[in-house]
Amino acid sequence: MKILPSELAFDIDGVFADSFRLFIRTAREQYGISIEYEDITDYDFRRVIDIDEKTRQEIINEILDNPLEIGIQAISGAVRVLTSLSNLGPLLFVTARPNRDAILEWVQNKLELVDDAVIHLEATGTQEEKLPVLLRHGVKYFVEDCLETCYLLEETSVSPIVFEQPWNRKPHPFHKVRNWDEISAMIEW
Repeated sequence: MKILPSELAFDIDGVFADSFRLFIRTAREQYGISIEYEDITDYDFRRVIDIDEKTRQEIINEILDNPLEIGIQAISGAVRVLTSLSNLGPLLFVTARPNRDAILEWVQNKLELVDDAVIHLEATGTQEEKLPVLLRHGVKYFVEDCLETCYLLEETSVSPIVFEQPWNRKPHPFHKVRNWDEISAMIEW
């Protein structure tokens, strides 16, 4: 399968931003809660991790509101592939985050060699609202880590590509990638 760059879009958390590892590090360092990355076997990690609601929400709010300041790292290889891809046309990111500005600043910071004019980011607030955005932009392939979103896309013209994470290793019918090198290999350069 070779994908035209203009037909491809990306989720942010769990695909570009290593947000879940930061959640774990913050829980450990600031709250003394021991969680292992591989323990997050459900996208709704409240189902599999013993953490009180107040603490969970404090960490999530910090990650959502201050991604740059709190130090979210890019997933290995993402910056290199996205920077190369930006030379072929606009980059489209579609996230369920509610706040566009904070994560856009993070994306622009991580993609410092990319002209801000080619970075397009839409924050939908929910997983379900990603679909209309992807359809409106003519996206045919969407790299996503949330299986529930992939199942929503399945019945449309958008083909999900699952970015493998501990929470999406259940059996599913979708194409999967383990890293950004595998994404790069799918692109029609």
